[in-house]
Amino acid sequence: MAPLAVALALRCALLAVPAVPSWDGVIYVRAAEQLAAGMGYTLRILSEANKAAPTAFYPVGFPAVLAAVRWLGGSLLADRWLQVLASVGIVPIAYLFARRAYARSAGRAAAWATALWPGGIFLSATWLAEPLFALGVGLALLPLSYARRRQRPGALVIAALGLGTVAYLRSSSLPMATLLGAALGFFWWQRLALPRRALAAGALAVALTALACAPLAPWAWRNQRLLGAPVLVSTNGGVNLLLGARGDGSFATIAPDEECKTSPLREVARDTCYQRRAVALIADEPLTWLARGVLKLVHTFGHESAAAQCFGEGLMLPADRANAWRLWALGLCRLSWLALLIAAGAGASVVVRRSGGTLKAILFTPVLAIAGLHSVYLGGDRYHAAVAPMLMALAGIGFAVWRKRNRSCA
Repeated sequence: MAPLAVALALRCALLAVPAVPSWDGVIYVRAAEQLAAGMGYTLRILSEANKAAPTAFYPVGFPAVLAAVRWLGGSLLADRWLQVLASVGIVPIAYLFARRAYARSAGRAAAWATALWPGGIFLSATWLAEPLFALGVGLALLPLSYARRRQRPGALVIAALGLGTVAYLRSSSLPMATLLGAALGFFWWQRLALPRRALAAGALAVALTALACAPLAPWAWRNQRLLGAPVLVSTNGGVNLLLGARGDGSFATIAPDEECKTSPLREVARDTCYQRRAVALIADEPLTWLARGVLKLVHTFGHESAAAQCFGEGLMLPADRANAWRLWALGLCRLSWLALLIAAGAGASVVVRRSGGTLKAILFTPVLAIAGLHSVYLGGDRYHAAVAPMLMALAGIGFAVWRKRNRSCA
């Protein structure tokens, strides 16, 4: 309870700092207000000047959640409270994962690491979807981590449906379901011969992926009717693939000469056009693309900057004070992330040696899914926040092991 109280206090303290949406948060809030007003999910979420044509360019989940806040009479302050509660909710999940994988001491360390994690604190003061998405991923996988053998089928269904539901926020939970099924099949049927074991792992991966797609059926049906294709989550995959296939693979704007402007061109066809251009770039220089994938992995996991930068850009303060806040936040985030990353690596080595197959799959496959996805598409350090419950649990295990060794040496 102590780290939970501290986490709430630190995040509530930022509520006193005046802030407005920035980055993608501007689009999310505009979309939420339009949804709440009955205007639908159209291209006007990108700009009020656009035509009210249906869109699925951004995932609809977070705007829909904020729209529910508007229907209940909430404002931007209510949004910030929602982010605070989502961020605080990760604390007990990290505790439970670490405790199950190692010991109660690791759970306490994971809870404190999550509570004091600067990136999580500053993300709670933004309008980005990561806190809610991370909470959803953790809640989806938590029952499976504590399920007994006879409870596993039900826990698997909960995990798959939960990951499918949070895919409305970010599509990266779908490859998590696929990898989770493959890993569980690999660990659960170790007595089978290798060909049958691979077949069982593949079958479970397909089953969990299909279950995860089930909650997305209403959205896919809407997109089939309005966009002409059963898009599961969003129509920005081609753009993100193109961004990840040039430069250092991080976010950038599409230059005018790179835009797909063939007219008439529907949203899905435009994204397909970007995808083809990206594949052509990759095919021309495959070795360069592989090297860029390494850079994107380092960018995604090697530092933590986006939380502080987004927080700083949304501050309603004089320029000099806002810049000071941003720089202090950036320093705290980057410095703390180095310690957390080292501890998580140490904790991962312990889990590999000591934990059972189910816990290995739960703690590692979401992280591997994020790594695989963003080594192919564009990279960005904000994306590792999606698997904060797993990373903080691993860091807690690492801190607990170090403390135990120091005590034994003393």
